[in-house]
Amino acid sequence: MDASQSVFKLQVNGQYVTSSEPVTSSSHDKSTSVYTKAPSDDHPSTPQSNGGVGRHSLPLHHHRPVIGSLISLFLQRLPSPSSVRFAALRASHWWKQLRVPSRQDVQRIALSAAPYLLFLFFYGINPYTRVLPVAADIGRANLMNVSAWEGRLFPWQLHVVVSSVHFLPLDFVAAVPYLGHYVIPVLYPAFLYLIHRLELILQFYRLLGLTMWGHYVIWLVAPTLPPWALDFLAAHQATNASIMAETILAAHKEGPAFARIDSFIGRPFFYGMFVGNPVPFGSFPSGHVAWPMCILVTLPGHLRSRFSVYVVWVAWATLYTGHHYVLDIIGALALVGGLARLMGHVAQAQQTRCSILPL
Repeated sequence: MDASQSVFKLQVNGQYVTSSEPVTSSSHDKSTSVYTKAPSDDHPSTPQSNGGVGRHSLPLHHHRPVIGSLISLFLQRLPSPSSVRFAALRASHWWKQLRVPSRQDVQRIALSAAPYLLFLFFYGINPYTRVLPVAADIGRANLMNVSAWEGRLFPWQLHVVVSSVHFLPLDFVAAVPYLGHYVIPVLYPAFLYLIHRLELILQFYRLLGLTMWGHYVIWLVAPTLPPWALDFLAAHQATNASIMAETILAAHKEGPAFARIDSFIGRPFFYGMFVGNPVPFGSFPSGHVAWPMCILVTLPGHLRSRFSVYVVWVAWATLYTGHHYVLDIIGALALVGGLARLMGHVAQAQQTRCSILPL
């Protein structure tokens, strides 16, 4: 026999037939026959669990478990020591460039934020001072009917149109800007500090303080109900002042969208956020839109177009949740824009640098 030829055995019904020529499978039943290389002293056939049928021996790495392959892939993806060292050097360089604010800088920031902090103080104690009307004052409060004004300006109420298409994922999307609302006055100045724009921090806090005191005056002169509360009262047709007050206190103060989230998670999370609202008649203008607008007009120019997407997101969320009318949003934009322009003129008159967006 030629040494270059391979000897094959055909196993048929438990017996071997040796042949020096390859045997075709057409003459035997494939279900009972398997080709195997002839056993030898150097390369014994690998036994299998299927009736002792042998097959070609495979390399060891073909039998590697899937978990082992995943571990190997993970180890290959780990950063090299040189890349870790480079990242550490960059972080160290950034930390060294971070300027510690001086005592004078801290005083300037605190002074610019004082009007805003003072507003938060009077806003929080309103249930005790009752400078602004509370829920029990609904019978004697001279409420401004924003809904009636919208009926004259638009053929339909836009907040009803926006909120009519609702499902649970959209409820969560609308909840995101509400959850981040109260951290904006902290995170945004921290960002400006990291990029060494102290003057923009001062401008932001001044504009935010003026804006919120403008809200306070408007709420005092013309208190307004949010859409969800007015729609709730209209649906129940309450006429007695005490009944109306009790109805509002018993209502879902978070609005229908957040009520669906509370029902889904099985906890009154958003109800707890809004039930203690010290100023229930403060729909116009929208503070939820005013705060992001204060950021927009004080941002560095190259970031304003990107952040405007967030402002639109917040405006949509206020309509979707039934917390504000379209006129509330327009009022917030007009108030912030007017105060920003006023601050720009004052800064220009004082010949100081001002990066507020010209309106």
